[in-house]
Amino acid sequence: MTSVPGLQVHVRSVQNEQFQGECTDLDSRKGEVIALVEFASERAPVIALGETIRLTIRSGGLSSPIEAKATVVLRTDERTRRCYSFRLNKVSEGLLLQLANRRGPGRLRPRASRPVRIRLLDVTGDVHSEAIVHDISATGLAILVEPVLEKQLCNLLQLRLAILLPDKGSIETTAKVRHRRMFGSAILYGLQFDGQLPEFMYTQELLLSYLTNLRS
Repeated sequence: MTSVPGLQVHVRSVQNEQFQGECTDLDSRKGEVIALVEFASERAPVIALGETIRLTIRSGGLSSPIEAKATVVLRTDERTRRCYSFRLNKVSEGLLLQLANRRGPGRLRPRASRPVRIRLLDVTGDVHSEAIVHDISATGLAILVEPVLEKQLCNLLQLRLAILLPDKGSIETTAKVRHRRMFGSAILYGLQFDGQLPEFMYTQELLLSYLTNLRS
């Protein structure tokens, strides 16, 4: 899944401490915006789930900084970073439009009449291994999986995928799990293709061809 380039987030904790992170994903639906913010582990805030803080979004692509109250709905910890998902409260329509434009043209949703099909190669046993594509770009994708699959996948930091593109054939590749969160009754996985793999260039070439056709 692609990041949101140049979008810096400044967080002020309830103790009035300030921290700076980078917004790596935005999702908006039903008037609600969820921002995934990444901090270096040595300079990351400690915020309890459900706690409301104030954050400021700054970028050269925005006419002015955007300030909003936000509630923590997810936290993940890794060796070098800590990530939070913030639900922005009382978001204006103007803010939604600005963030949607910043989110960029690189991420597209497949047409319902010509879906991209995903098979999860790490799933074992008598479990349905297909996932739904939420959006896709040349560098990653977001997929929706059933909660029963999360029980098998929760310990994995990368996934092996078989991607069936309309009129482009099937690709087998590996993607890193950038984040995962609840999305309605499903689990949304944000995945980034591993650019170090030998097959990455071939994968990206087919994806770019597919995305070009999708935009036209």
